[in-house]
Amino acid sequence: MSATRGKTVRTAALAGAAAAGAAAGAAALNRRVAQPAGSLPNPIGGEEGSYPWQGYQVAYTRRGAGPAVLLVHSVHAAAWSFEWRKNVDALAAAGHTVYTLDLLGFGRSDRPPLGYTARLYVSLLLDFVRDVVAGSCALVGSSLGGAFVVAAAARDPERFPAVVLCTPVGVTRLSSPPTAVNDATAASIRAPFVGEALFNALVSRPSMSLFLRATYADDAKCTPDVVDAYWQSAHQPGARFGPAAFVGMQLNLNVRDAARRLAQPVLITWGRQSKEVPESELEAYRALVPHAEVAVFDPCGSLPHDEHADRWNAAAGAFLQRALGSTAAVAADARPDAPADAPADAPADARPAAPVEAGAA
Repeated sequence: MSATRGKTVRTAALAGAAAAGAAAGAAALNRRVAQPAGSLPNPIGGEEGSYPWQGYQVAYTRRGAGPAVLLVHSVHAAAWSFEWRKNVDALAAAGHTVYTLDLLGFGRSDRPPLGYTARLYVSLLLDFVRDVVAGSCALVGSSLGGAFVVAAAARDPERFPAVVLCTPVGVTRLSSPPTAVNDATAASIRAPFVGEALFNALVSRPSMSLFLRATYADDAKCTPDVVDAYWQSAHQPGARFGPAAFVGMQLNLNVRDAARRLAQPVLITWGRQSKEVPESELEAYRALVPHAEVAVFDPCGSLPHDEHADRWNAAAGAFLQRALGSTAAVAADARPDAPADAPADAPADARPAAPVEAGAA
């Protein structure tokens, strides 16, 4: 064997040994970090269902009676319909059939190792409403879920007669196509061993707590129970594949054109202290959807429907009642015509056409 060839063989052997050592180290780390979370409970209540879609099962719930409303959760490493736990009962009591679903790859739905895309999720919403709701349905979406809602609603205003958005993205943030670096990031998280180690670090309890505390304006909302619920979601089999697409920007969706086409009634809700999607981005949405009603909650982070659920439920319930003609009256103390963050004793005609300004929500 020549000296050059021998050196090449030794180099290859060392590289292979290093790779094997790294994989073994990652596997050992995964065994130490990964903890069994158990199967996810239904955090919403109501009737549970499973929608067979493209060979997989999509978990959903249904509660109440009346005009249909579908709630679509945001997207992050631990996302699931737990996000709507404070809203379903109130909307059902206001006279709606309220559906929640866990997007494929999240929550109680199947989590196959797919190449997830925004188009896949928009198709899921369209097919779910066609096959399960089987009629017209208002859409409510949070953050990136809001972008999916805008894309679906713009395609068929008659099927989707009203839209409610919670700090939506897709106009400025999370609207650009992925780069080669983004593709590599997604691939690294999808990869065995090393990808599992990266994801386990991302969704550790300390990391989850840090992320959630940044989501709320009031740290007290980030209780141990809330952290545990999201931690459980992030530790289900196959949990990293959907988030890998999100972190790798594979789910980005530019909805500027779709937003311009929204002809149905629209309510946009925002948290004044939102860090992930600052209130300054609200103006970009308002420019595209000038007829939209707006409710800004203060102090509030990225999840107004969670952090100020009572006020958000009142604002959304009143809006849906006007848009859809709910069969039940909104609770008297909800004050449907008052701004989202008006004082409790504000007169009923205090609702302004412009965005609601500062005030305790």
